[in-house]
Amino acid sequence: MTFKDRYGPWALIAGASEGIGAAFARELSARGLGVVLVARRQGPLASLAAELAGPSRVVVADLSASSGTEKVFAEMADLEIGLVVANAALSPIGPFTTADPGALQQAMDLNCRAPVVLARHLLPGMVQRKRGGLIVMSSLAGQQGSPGIAVYAGTKAFDGVFAESLWAEMRPHGVDVLACVAGAVATPGLERNSKGRAPGTVTPDVVVSAALKALGRKPRVVPGAVSSFSAVLMSRLLPRGTAIRIIERASRGVLD
Repeated sequence: MTFKDRYGPWALIAGASEGIGAAFARELSARGLGVVLVARRQGPLASLAAELAGPSRVVVADLSASSGTEKVFAEMADLEIGLVVANAALSPIGPFTTADPGALQQAMDLNCRAPVVLARHLLPGMVQRKRGGLIVMSSLAGQQGSPGIAVYAGTKAFDGVFAESLWAEMRPHGVDVLACVAGAVATPGLERNSKGRAPGTVTPDVVVSAALKALGRKPRVVPGAVSSFSAVLMSRLLPRGTAIRIIERASRGVLD
């Protein structure tokens, strides 16, 4: 089967306005898929849609709210979605005890609830067709405790395990699921929320290329050589407490 035959005719990209999501949209459109672009801001989505050669549909929705996911399902009800990229995420930064409870709840809803709801709504159709795919964006921050971004790290740990579990469940049905565990990625969001670039920072295109290459071949991928080595070091070789302290020291030089 061609890529379009296996994952088309339409892909839904949650968090498509910039960075990794926009890079997925460009690549999937270049591969012949129509793309449903979902995010909260109309302007960036419209600009992205205008530059794509293939068909696209813009859905302005806040996926941290139930009304947002319901709007997405209503506006793409006439489309056959063969690939879902769960990329939308929120990362509250700072000490947990002084964090805004509303922001923490929003992060949990967007980072955890939304991928579950998207998967539950769209995977049954893929199972019935015996083809399709789901990519859930996780993070190296979720591989161990990450002080200063505790809730984000916890949600990304959930995302990784959730995707790997679905990888096993969906394999017998011909549906591919992947946890894409990204390290530092040069996105506008990283630029807004950090003081500098961490070692091994990669571009969104590197992440997209690694994810699409791994989809259907393995349950998990860590894009970039430095991030891949770091994942092995932090999760398998170092004592847990040492790994957490390394992340804590590294974060002081990057996070505000």
